Amino acid sequence: MRKLKTVKRIAKLKQHGCTYKPVLLLRWSGCYRMPQRFEDFRPDLRHFQDDSEVDRDLPADAEADDIRRVPFVDRIPSMSEQRKISELLDDMNAFDVVTGNLQCHDMTVATVRDIFDIVLDDYDNMEKYLAPDADIVECPDFKRGLAKIQGGEFTLLRNERKARHRLLAEPQDQPRTVATSSTPNKSKRKRAAEALDENISKKARKMSTRQSKYSDASWIPATSIVVERFFSTVKSTIGYLRKSMSSETLEVIMFLKLNWDLVTLADVSSAIVQSKTTMSRKYRSKSRKNARLQ
Repeated sequence: MRKLKTVKRIAKLKQHGCTYKPVLLLRWSGCYRMPQRFEDFRPDLRHFQDDSEVDRDLPADAEADDIRRVPFVDRIPSMSEQRKISELLDDMNAFDVVTGNLQCHDMTVATVRDIFDIVLDDYDNMEKYLAPDADIVECPDFKRGLAKIQGGEFTLLRNERKARHRLLAEPQDQPRTVATSSTPNKSKRKRAAEALDENISKKARKMSTRQSKYSDASWIPATSIVVERFFSTVKSTIGYLRKSMSSETLEVIMFLKLNWDLVTLADVSSAIVQSKTTMSRKYRSKSRKNARLQ
C-alpha cells in the first residue's frame, strides 16, 4: 500500500471517485487489518495497470532488490492472488470476531474456554495452542476446575478439586452474577461475522447463579485479557519518545502503575533510588569498557 502514497497516485484515486485515502501511518491492530486494507483499495487498482514508474525517493546507495526499484504494476496481485487474499480475509474475519469477544470486560475463564472450543471445531490444527491441556497452559487442572465452577458445573475431578481447594467458600459467601453483552455487527462478510458472534453468544457459558460450595470466582479474569491489557499499557507507557528506557526502569514503572492503589511513598522513593542505581551501574560499566577499548 505504500506505493499508493505518492501525490500523483493519490490524485488518480480521487479522480476515479475512490473514497479511501492512503494512510501515512497505519497502526496495524493485527494481521487482519492488512488484507482488509487491500480489500478497500482492490476495485481501484485497475487504474494503475500501466503504471511502471519507480519511487523517486530512491537513494543512490539502495540495494538492487529494494522494493522501491520495483514498478507499481509489478506489485499488483494477479486475479488468482486477489482471490486467495479474499478467501484469507474471510477466515481472518472470523478470528477478528473471536479476538474482539475475548477483550470484553465481562469475559470469564469459562466463556473463553467455550470460545476456544468453537474455534477448534473449525480449526483443529490450533489444538496445540487452544486445547485445555495445551503446553502453554501453566495449570491445566486449575483452569479446567475454574471454568467448571464459573459455568455452574460442580462435579470436579480429583486433580481439579485439589487445585481449587483454596476457593472453598465460607458460609457467608454469596455468588454474584456478571452481565454479559454482545457487540452487534452489520453486510456478506459482516453477516458471517454477525452469525459467528451470535453462535458464540449462544454456546459460551454465562456465570452460574446456583449456590456453590466455592467462593465467587467471577473476579478471576481470563489470561488473554490480562496479557492484552498489560501489553497495551506497556506500549502506551513507552510511546515513541522513551525507547531508550532500560528494561529495569520500565519494569519498575509498570509495577508502580499496576499497583498504584497498594504502593506507598516509601515504595516510590525506593523504586526511584533503585532505578538511579541501576542506571549509574550501567553507565560505569560502559565507561570502563570504552576505556579498555581505547
